[in-house]
Amino acid sequence: LAPEPGFSTYDSTCQIAQEIAEKIQQRNQYERKGEKAPKVIPRRN
Repeated sequence: LAPEPGFSTYDSTCQIAQEIAEKIQQRNQYERKGEKAPKVIPRRN
């Protein structure tokens, strides 16, 4: 059974979305502590 053509695109999109959500959570934790969050440089493929 071969995977559907769009699956790998969907899978990598989900992974990127998960990474973004984690970075937002980290930023919010810094802000709650009253600290300045470090800049996040976007990953380029």
